[in-house]
Amino acid sequence: MIQRFAIRTTVSVSLILLAMGHPLSAQVPRAPLDEYGKMDSVMISVRQTGATRWEALVHLSNDENIAALTLPLSWRPGGMALTIDSASYSGLRTEYFALKTFFPDTAAGTVLIGLISDLGTGLPPLAPGRGPIARLFFTTTSAGQAPTIDTTFIRPHNVLQLVTPDVRAILPVFEVRDVLGGDDAERH
Repeated sequence: MIQRFAIRTTVSVSLILLAMGHPLSAQVPRAPLDEYGKMDSVMISVRQTGATRWEALVHLSNDENIAALTLPLSWRPGGMALTIDSASYSGLRTEYFALKTFFPDTAAGTVLIGLISDLGTGLPPLAPGRGPIARLFFTTTSAGQAPTIDTTFIRPHNVLQLVTPDVRAILPVFEVRDVLGGDDAERH
């Protein structure tokens, strides 16, 4: 039943994006692309919140309005069995978004998050700014090193992408911060 719901939701989001004029041709990850001002970026910081619990905070820095985004993420568990439990948007920049999808695949070590600000009710796009947009919760069966989180391609057409209200794609820079959220970042 969950799989059927995921398929229906994926089809619904695809139809919405098609109606908005979004090209859904098969894509593979490519170099960051941002034709508007400064390069936008998505950054993830991971911290341990308990003996077997981890939290990943996803931040977005954008200098234009964002109507929708896809966050296909993968993780390596750091020497432990790792399960993604949930996502939360409470108190974050995307809390008001009309559509928030969360499709974890623990066996594959991936999660697909899709966010659309408005579905016809007049909600505004995400304003330019900087700050957290999603919080992901993981549980392990034993202690271990911090999980490594990265962006990935999830079939059929999901890459790390932001979409402006006039349906232009932005491929942001992706940064991974260490467990303590320090200044050293890996960019791609």
